[in-house]
Amino acid sequence: MPLIIERLVLEFPDSSKSTLKKWLKAGRINVNGKKVLEPHIEVEENATITLREKQKFLDLGIEVLYEDRDLIVINKPEGVLSVATVFQSEETAHGVLKKEYRRVFPIHRLDRETSGVMAFALSEKAREGLKVQFHTHSIHREYRAIVRGKVEGSGTWKCRLLEDANYYVRPHPKGDVAVTHYTVLNSRGKTTAIQFILETGKKNQIRAQSLAAGFPILGDQKYGDTSSGRLHLHAYGLDFIHPVTKKKMSFKSPVPFET
Repeated sequence: MPLIIERLVLEFPDSSKSTLKKWLKAGRINVNGKKVLEPHIEVEENATITLREKQKFLDLGIEVLYEDRDLIVINKPEGVLSVATVFQSEETAHGVLKKEYRRVFPIHRLDRETSGVMAFALSEKAREGLKVQFHTHSIHREYRAIVRGKVEGSGTWKCRLLEDANYYVRPHPKGDVAVTHYTVLNSRGKTTAIQFILETGKKNQIRAQSLAAGFPILGDQKYGDTSSGRLHLHAYGLDFIHPVTKKKMSFKSPVPFET
């Protein structure tokens, strides 16, 4: 089978390979309706290839990946709060969306230091439908990270996590059960790139469990790493059933750091 980049050269003869690779990296290329990000992926000869329009950007560098009357999916930049808190009321992703849409309901959160895919409901029906999916853990949430140390193979971290009075999360027998599945992508020197799949979604879950396992996330000074720079944790993929149309929705956001 030909590579996607070879097919793109034929499909878009007036565009350079550099441009085609940029389209891939930006998530603008769909093959049979699904986003493809890498130039060396093989595709079938009769695959349907489409180019998505350039994405819409809002304040704070928030990218709109998808929107309809019931929901909106964004790519949240690192350093932006998801929603306002009692102690932090600076500009947030939720606040930016409220300037653009009549009603916006937060469904889940990403830490301020974590970038990646987030969904918000724009209607009551969508809010209730998405809340059920998150509650039953039927939503697929995939993260990418770089951790300190050498991790091998794949496995599952399961423990109880509890947030203390200082808003710090750690394993504790009185905490809520947290389950994270991991698969090593590659190792480089003293760090390891990992794919994380959340089965549960507790606050700081991946960060706290990574530290507890002895592999703090690169740049996570709150949870055990001493290096400066951004937190190397990214919400890479989010799959769910549209709460109104019942269609399967799948979104991916390119990892903004080298893995």
